[in-house]
Amino acid sequence: MGEEKLAPDPYVLLMKDQKLICRTQCLNPPAELPQCWSLSDIVPRARVHILGDLPHCFLSPAPESSRDRSEWGRFLTYLQKKDSVGIAKVKSSQFYILPPDKDSNFSHVQVAYRVEKTCSGSDGQEHCVDNGFPSDRFQGSIENHHGGNTATETCRRHQPLAVKQVPPLKKNYAQAHPSYLETLGQVHYAWIFGAIAELVDNSRDAEATRMDISIEEIYSKRAGKEIPMLSVIDDGHGMTHEEVEKMVCFGHKKPEVDDPDYIGRFGVGFKTGAMRLGRDALVITQTNDSRSIAFLSQSLNEGKDNLEIPIVSYRRKGQYMEVDTSVQLEALAKYNLKVIKDFSPFDKYLIGAKAGLFRENNTGTQIYIWNLDEWGSQYCLEWDRGLTGGSSFHKGDIMIRSRRLRSRPGQISKKVCLDYSLRSYLEVIFLVPRIRIYLQGSLVKSRPLAKYLNQTSEVSGNIIGKRVHLTLGRSQLEFEHANCGIFLYWHGRLIEAYKRVGGMIHNGDWGRGVIGVIDVTDLMNEGNGRVGVLNTKQSFLDCEPYAQLEAWLGEKADEYWTDNFEKLKLKKGGSLYKPDHEWVQCDKCRKWRMLSSGFDVKTLPEEWFCYMDPFNGLCEMQEQKVDRGVITVSAKRTRQDIKDVEDDAMINSDANSDGESNQTQKDDKRDVNEVEEGTAKGL
Repeated sequence: MGEEKLAPDPYVLLMKDQKLICRTQCLNPPAELPQCWSLSDIVPRARVHILGDLPHCFLSPAPESSRDRSEWGRFLTYLQKKDSVGIAKVKSSQFYILPPDKDSNFSHVQVAYRVEKTCSGSDGQEHCVDNGFPSDRFQGSIENHHGGNTATETCRRHQPLAVKQVPPLKKNYAQAHPSYLETLGQVHYAWIFGAIAELVDNSRDAEATRMDISIEEIYSKRAGKEIPMLSVIDDGHGMTHEEVEKMVCFGHKKPEVDDPDYIGRFGVGFKTGAMRLGRDALVITQTNDSRSIAFLSQSLNEGKDNLEIPIVSYRRKGQYMEVDTSVQLEALAKYNLKVIKDFSPFDKYLIGAKAGLFRENNTGTQIYIWNLDEWGSQYCLEWDRGLTGGSSFHKGDIMIRSRRLRSRPGQISKKVCLDYSLRSYLEVIFLVPRIRIYLQGSLVKSRPLAKYLNQTSEVSGNIIGKRVHLTLGRSQLEFEHANCGIFLYWHGRLIEAYKRVGGMIHNGDWGRGVIGVIDVTDLMNEGNGRVGVLNTKQSFLDCEPYAQLEAWLGEKADEYWTDNFEKLKLKKGGSLYKPDHEWVQCDKCRKWRMLSSGFDVKTLPEEWFCYMDPFNGLCEMQEQKVDRGVITVSAKRTRQDIKDVEDDAMINSDANSDGESNQTQKDDKRDVNEVEEGTAKGL
C-alpha cells in the first residue's frame, strides 16, 4: 500500500462578536474542521473540567495584515493574564482555546475539541464517536492522542477520512508598486526643505534633546566612487519593531486626541521626506530593549511588481543584541540583512559603527539617505562645513542650489534667506525651541521671533468660537530686506512664513518690517483627528477657519501699521534710533536672555549658560520681555546693507516729508553712517 500524502494544514478564521481576530492554520486537525470559529464565551479555566479528557490540536497564526498579527497577540495576552479559555461552538462541535504558557512566544496555541462524527468500523457497522473517539478506548492524555493507538486512528486505518480543505480567504488588498516611492517624493517637489522638516518633526515627536543634520561623502561599492549621504541623527526614545513597521507602511490610523506637543498626523512624513531627498534611505533605531534596521529603497525595488521593505530587528540580551525571533524568523532576518548590505554602502562594519553611536543603553534614531536628488549635473542641495577653528563668523550650511524664493502674494523682497538656507529655516522652525539642532557640525542658534521684535503689540481675538493670540512687532532687519508678514505656527512648528495680509498684499511698502507671530493649533483642529493643514505641513487647507483667520490677521496688521507707523515722518526730530537687542539661549535651562544693545554675540562661546558674561544671572530667573520701543536699526551692517538703507531713507523721506529739501536727505544719510559706527543717537 502506498504512503498516504498529508494535506496542507487547513485555515481557520478566528472570530469574536462578528469581528475577525486573526486568520490561523490548524495543526493536527480533527477530521471535520469548520472554516470559521466564532468565540461565544471566555471563561476561567477552573470552570472547565473536561479539558483533560479531550483530544487536542494546535492553532498557529497566519495573519494577512499587521492588524491581524496585533489582534492575535492581544487575544492570547488576554487569555494568559486571565488564565481563561476561549470557547467556540460550531454546529455540534466545540473548541476550547487554552491560555498560552507564561514563556510562550505566541507562535501557536493549544486547542481541546469535542467533535461528533460517525465512521465505519471493521465489522461494517457505524459506531458513534463522541469527542472524536469511543469512550471505552481513549485514555484521555495528549500523549496518547499523538502516539497511542486511539479509536480515531483505528477508524482511519480501516477507512481514511478525507480532511475537508478550506481554501485561503482571499481579500482585495492594495499592492504598492515600487514606482509609488517616486510618487511620494513629489509631495515636496515645490520645496525640498519641507522634506527635511518632516524628519525634524519626527525627532521632536520622539522627545529628542539633540539632533544632528549633515551631508558627508561615503564610498559606495555599487557606484564605485564616493557619493554624498545625508544623515539625520537624534537622541529620542527610538522605535520598536512594530513602530518601525508603522513608519514604513503607507498611512496609519490618525490620533484621536490632538496632542499639542505632537506633530505627526498623516502617516506619510518619513516616506515623502526621504524619497524627496534621495532614492534610498536606511533607518537604524534603538530603544532600551531593542534595535531595528529598516531599508526603504527605490534601487532595491527597481523592476519589481511589488514593494519590498527589509526590516531586521534585535532584542537586548544582557549587554548584547540578538535577532528577535518573536517578530521574524532568523532566516528572514539574515536574508534582509544581506539585501541591505548588497544594495547600500553599509557593510557589517559600518552598521556596527553606526550602532555604536547609541552607546550603551542610549536610545535614538539614525536616518541615512543617499542617491540624492539631482539638479542638472549637480545635486539639488549644496553644502559646506564652514570655517574651522570654532569660529562663529561663518558656520556650515545646506543650501538649495537654485536659490529660488517661494511665491507669496504681494512679495517684493529679493532676500528671504529661509527659502534657500537650511540654517536660517531651522532658526525659526519652532515657536518655542527646546531641541538643540546641529547643522554641518555647528549649533543652530534658534531665534524665537516674538523675542526679536520691537514696539510689540499683543492682540487676542475670537474666530468661530476659538481663541487666538497674535504678537505684532517691527524688525529692522526685515525692514532692510523689504520683508514683512505673519509667521503661522501649528503645534509649535512653522507652517507659513512671511504671509502677507491686509494692505501688505497690495502695497509693497505697507507694513514693511512688520512681523507677526501666531499659533493656530486650536483653530485648525476640526475634531475627530481632522486638521486644516495639508499633509506637506507647508500650508493650510482652504477651509472656513483659515479664511476667517486671514481676514482677522489683515485687519489687525493694518490697525497696527496705522497706529504706529503710517503717520510717522522720518525727519530730524521726534524719532529715536537704537540698535536691535541681541538674544542668547542658555544651554541648560533653554531660556532666552536679552543682551545689551551693541553686544557682539560672536564673542560668546559655543556653549553658553546664564551665569556667564554678560548676563551673569541664574537659570531660575524668568525670561525677559522687550520693552516697547519706537524704531530700531541694526548696530552693524555690511557696506551693501548701508547702501540699501541709504536708498530706503531717500525713498521714505520723499514719501513722508512732502518734498523736504535735499539737505534733510543728506542729514538722514549722515545719521545712518553714524549708526554704522555703533553710535545710537537721537535725530
